Amino acid sequence: MESTAKSYISNSYQGILKSYRHRIFYTLLAFHIAFSKPSADDSEKSASFLKGFLLQFVNVKIYLFGITALTGYITDYSASLWILLLFELMIATIGTIATLTWVGMGVLIQRTYEKYYRAINIILALTLLECVYSMLK
Repeated sequence: MESTAKSYISNSYQGILKSYRHRIFYTLLAFHIAFSKPSADDSEKSASFLKGFLLQFVNVKIYLFGITALTGYITDYSASLWILLLFELMIATIGTIATLTWVGMGVLIQRTYEKYYRAINIILALTLLECVYSMLK
């Protein structure tokens, strides 16, 4: 009985410390975002098509998406190799379109962000602080 009480008290203190740790982290992150500026260093912009293409082969999310789509939706109806290859080709095409859309929107948003970075950063920081406030309730 005594060890159970100690365990309960220890677990409750760990939970309290963990929640405060998250609140402190989000608060510090909000201040970092609010006072940060866009990087003017061009050395970070050394991305190329080849690097991005090769990076997709080690991206675990792509594998998980493909496995989930095939096992969750396709194999229930057909296990034929040709059907699976056809749907995997469709999944790869949809993924490519989504990635290109993501890149295109990123380029458009980057221009806007560089122009209005101070206001955007303050809005993002206030949003994080609102999350911290909701954790306190």
